[in-house]
Amino acid sequence: MPVRIGWRLAPWLRDYPDSTRVWVSRATRAALDVSAAGGFAGLITFAQPWSDHLVGLRVHRATKLPWVAHFSDPWSDSPYATRRQRSIWKRMEADVVREASALIFVTEETADLAMAKYPEAWRKKVAVVPHGFDSGLAAAAPRARDPHRPLRLVHTGRFYSGVRTPMTLLRALARLNQRESMSGVLDVTFVGPHTTEFERDAVAMGVGSFVRFRGRVSPAEATAIASEADVLLVIDAPGGPGDRPSVFLPSKLVDYLPLRKPILGITPDAGASARVLGRLGCPTVSPADPAAIASAISDLVRRSREGTLDVAASFDEVAAEFDIRRTARLLHDVMIRAFA
Repeated sequence: MPVRIGWRLAPWLRDYPDSTRVWVSRATRAALDVSAAGGFAGLITFAQPWSDHLVGLRVHRATKLPWVAHFSDPWSDSPYATRRQRSIWKRMEADVVREASALIFVTEETADLAMAKYPEAWRKKVAVVPHGFDSGLAAAAPRARDPHRPLRLVHTGRFYSGVRTPMTLLRALARLNQRESMSGVLDVTFVGPHTTEFERDAVAMGVGSFVRFRGRVSPAEATAIASEADVLLVIDAPGGPGDRPSVFLPSKLVDYLPLRKPILGITPDAGASARVLGRLGCPTVSPADPAAIASAISDLVRRSREGTLDVAASFDEVAAEFDIRRTARLLHDVMIRAFA
């Protein structure tokens, strides 16, 4: 209760670096108590939350144990951060990057963005270990598509208001619907946190009859919904300023892979998602171009009616690179080198 009251009275405290900051001291003490018994080769911390790395920094300084810091997304360079947050996080990130024995990023693009600020010598500490999917999650047996059934498009994952939203896709669907009614042709479902707030927009654009929204569900339920799709959707934020590529490779994209479904990537042409989707043989289109999105969906409908909607020949080979058994070996190798 005191912590919640504190957040209300001084919400800016959440920026140091996040709302879980209050556990850093206790977690550090607990880790130091455990390490006092000896027998540990090193430690590893995972973001998010970013405050995990503050625990790792303190434990590393106190014990001198080798330390691996795993970055999931950009920290001080995050496009979702405010200018104030970036200024605070920059100092914290610099301490972590300087003192960690090894640094792990999930894409080359994220590593390039984060490390561009630091001495070239520090880049030697970097390894790229992508997200992994559970190889025990077998794909459902393919079923023949009924050409009279609507084409099911599913997106699972959260949105960030003003940054990563389904608005351009909704505009594309509205374009298609103005040419020809998409009711009975398309069935589009969004599942995840902060999705239902766009339901009113869908209705206002005239696509509410075939676009549905569901809030947060369990991972198992999200997978079950995705497994019923004909096409899975990846929606990224527009690219960074200038020619900077998009650094994000959503974990949801990797979660889709064992389902062996066609994927439509609404993502910047240059970036991590587009690179992976291109290798998988999946189409991509700019999140800033509703006309191109509409054209891509029309092509999916056409292929579905012709019976040619399927994954590309390269899909399985590329997807295997994200098998958790492979990515776990990569992580193991990084830790062995750091701890040695």
